[in-house]
Amino acid sequence: MQPYADNIIQVIPVLDEPVHTDAQQFCSDPTCGCHDNLALIDPVNQQYLDGLLTAEEATRTLQGRQV
Repeated sequence: MQPYADNIIQVIPVLDEPVHTDAQQFCSDPTCGCHDNLALIDPVNQQYLDGLLTAEEATRTLQGRQV
C-alpha cells in the first residue's frame, strides 16, 4: 500500500518538563517524582481524612488530573 499525503499523521514529541506550581503540585507524568514525595502526599491525605476531599478527588489530585 502506497502512503498518501492525506493519511500521514505527524508525531511531535513534547520535550517540556512537567509543570509544578504551588496550586498544582502534582503533574500528569506518572514517572515523575512528585507522586512519591511524602511531603506533597501528606496534605492531600489529611484533606481526605478531614472529609474535604472524596477518595476519587484525592486520587485525581495525586495523579495530576484534579482541576
